Amino acid sequence: MNSKKYDHLPEWEEVKKTLFSLDEIEQIDHEVRLELSAMESLQESVSNEVAGYMAKEGIGFNELMRRLNSSPRHTSKIVKGTCNLTMASVAEIAALFGKKAKVVFFD
Repeated sequence: MNSKKYDHLPEWEEVKKTLFSLDEIEQIDHEVRLELSAMESLQESVSNEVAGYMAKEGIGFNELMRRLNSSPRHTSKIVKGTCNLTMASVAEIAALFGKKAKVVFFD
């Protein structure tokens, strides 16, 4: 993408100051941090389950990729805990592991 095309647009930091009060910005930033933390927690949980499954089954990356019917890139993201999975994908992984998935909300 050509960044020069967008040089005339203001930066987000400038825009949000004109659209929102400082209290609103603080609230938005707080909600974003909470959401990011929740996402990272979910990704870490899936990654830990994958590591446990691989160890229990005595399989490596390529076999996991085959069992997940997934690309190397997607499988790598799952293993590393950086994949943005859908609920359906989490359910599919849980089923492969012979488990059920459950989301738990906590402080």
